[in-house]
Amino acid sequence: MTDPRVAAVEGNLIAQFRLLASTEDVRALPDEDVIAYTSDVPFPLFNGISGARFAPGSEARRTAEVVDRYLARGLPFLWWATPSTMTPQMDAVLRSRGLAPSAEPGMHVPLTAPLDPRTPPGVEVAVSPVTPELVEVMTAGFGFPDFVSEPLLRALESVPADVAFHVIARLEGEPVSAGSVFRTAATAGIYNIATVASARRRGLGYAVTATLMNVARERGCTEAVLMASTMGRPTYERLGFVEVCQMPQYVWVPESG
Repeated sequence: MTDPRVAAVEGNLIAQFRLLASTEDVRALPDEDVIAYTSDVPFPLFNGISGARFAPGSEARRTAEVVDRYLARGLPFLWWATPSTMTPQMDAVLRSRGLAPSAEPGMHVPLTAPLDPRTPPGVEVAVSPVTPELVEVMTAGFGFPDFVSEPLLRALESVPADVAFHVIARLEGEPVSAGSVFRTAATAGIYNIATVASARRRGLGYAVTATLMNVARERGCTEAVLMASTMGRPTYERLGFVEVCQMPQYVWVPESG
């Protein structure tokens, strides 16, 4: 039987891909056995693949058909795998095309009680609408190129308010950290935790994540899930998250020159 914590992690991620596939800057592929979309934005997030449910025996062929279509376009793309949507045959095809997976621990925590966000002195963390300021903090914190800001803003604006909410942290009034929750039923998927370089190592990631968890609990969520970066994992573990699965990303970026 599937661990319900794993099901929550991968179900939430796949739901976000379905939302992304319906946003205005991308074009959803007609394939019924995979969530896939393309765009003219040369950034992996806007040319994405996930949630493959290929028929047994067809995994290698279908993986090759899908990934070769993306390679032919020549734009950066990603295939985000989950435990029930990746097989050894699919992995072998992706690796043969030059896509090596990066480790992405899927983590889970029950939301049983309020958390102390340990907000640092001079910092205020509050729920925020989707604004250019919010997106600028996210793109700066992740080091995304400037051209990502506008399509990311439009993508976040398109998500219904009952599905997503966001928080922003200000240090002495200046926006320096942010994060998002995407909700599926009673599961709060925590994404986009980002802090600008000049404000790191001050507890802002902890405060933003804890605030997201508290707001999610107040709004009826009973569990939270996320995919942890190497830098963020210690913070998430202090908040009670435990690794329950691996959610590897296969990313392809064309060679420069």
